[in-house]
Amino acid sequence: MHLVFCYGTLRLGESNHSVIKGAALKESFCWTKGQLYDTQDGYPALVQNEEHKVYGEVYEVDDQLLERINILEGYQEGRDHNLYDRVIQEIESAQWSFEAITYIMRNREERFIKIQGGDWIDYRKDKR
Repeated sequence: MHLVFCYGTLRLGESNHSVIKGAALKESFCWTKGQLYDTQDGYPALVQNEEHKVYGEVYEVDDQLLERINILEGYQEGRDHNLYDRVIQEIESAQWSFEAITYIMRNREERFIKIQGGDWIDYRKDKR
């Protein structure tokens, strides 16, 4: 089993949550270090940054669900042109800290919009 930090469209109520249908929600409010951006393509990108926080949820997934997430995130082990890198990153919550798989955007584009506050769901609510 694998712990995966979800900060965008895989979160509960978001457009790709069905990709992880059957996964166990382990933490509904947690964060990691990074800067969140709106790609303007309907999904966010987490870029490594030590000074900011990105908020999300952690799910426990099996190998099959992890592969579905890899496909969604454009990640393939050993491939040079992945959209995201898959890394193990420290995740924190009010109760504990732990490590989870996190998908980090490889190359931030100039058109990306910085998401103040680091929460994709709050950002989308504010845009409505």
